Amino acid sequence: MAQHWFHFTTTPPDRVTIEIGGALGDLIADELTAQAVDVLANQAGTRLVLMDIRGLTDFTVMARVGLGTCQKLLRRRQIRTAWLVTTPRQHGLATLVAHNAADDGAAVFQTVAQAEAWFVSSGGRLEGMMARAKKRT
Repeated sequence: MAQHWFHFTTTPPDRVTIEIGGALGDLIADELTAQAVDVLANQAGTRLVLMDIRGLTDFTVMARVGLGTCQKLLRRRQIRTAWLVTTPRQHGLATLVAHNAADDGAAVFQTVAQAEAWFVSSGGRLEGMMARAKKRT
């Protein structure tokens, strides 16, 4: 696999942004989850996570599982998560991760403005999907 990178940015009082790019392999996903545990332990007031995977170019099946572990950690801490994507493959990955983590507090967006609106809303992922589908009919 090609090079990969991830970066954590904390924005007080309650937000963490996780940027992931390149090709995400199995061990890197585990490393990402371990670092997320460390960052969240030091940021006890975190209530919002922006998971920016717009730079992600490839991922392994086990990396997908690792992202799911990270999302389950966020769900257990009741942290609202917005996944930021640009490609259909990224969208599918983020949707699958949120669904498999059974996290109604995680949703997928294509713009930062959509993610920001999600953060200030109180609805869940499924509720938002139903509302968007209703608008289209």
